[in-house]
Amino acid sequence: MAPRSTSRSTDAVEAGVVVVGTIRSPHGVRGEVRIQPETDAPGRFKVGSVLLCDGVGLLRVASLRGLPGEPIVRFDGYDSRPAAHALANRELHVTRAEARRAAAKGSYLWADLIGLRAETPDGAVLGTVAEVLRAGAADVLVVRGEREWLLPMIASVVHTVDLPGGRVVVTPQEEA
Repeated sequence: MAPRSTSRSTDAVEAGVVVVGTIRSPHGVRGEVRIQPETDAPGRFKVGSVLLCDGVGLLRVASLRGLPGEPIVRFDGYDSRPAAHALANRELHVTRAEARRAAAKGSYLWADLIGLRAETPDGAVLGTVAEVLRAGAADVLVVRGEREWLLPMIASVVHTVDLPGGRVVVTPQEEA
């Protein structure tokens, strides 16, 4: 099985972009905002990073502080709380190509998993990956076919992620 995904976004797949975070609320009076990351890529929100913001356009990170799991960011041109408030609840995107560049070698994006055929080691098709969820320590594939399967992304269940072949090879836990 490939390493864990580096982008948890499955939104905006058709547009060729992936969500890397959501701007939550202003923080303080100097234009900073709290970000809810939707990526495991280290350094995604570093100073100088350029991100596409829904309804706003390109934003450049001017400053960064806080914890990696809850960064506090100020963007160029947003120097007051009212200006930062205008960004609240907007998603931040990067292109799929940029998301892949930041990914660890051999990893994948959640968006890459959507639509893959899920099959058992003997070739029986269970359905298609419809969703990916974060559930504690492991991501979970939601596979829909004749029934719905919830398959944790652990080595004993997901054996192969074959992006070029358009499939994942899995052994559901009931059969493990």
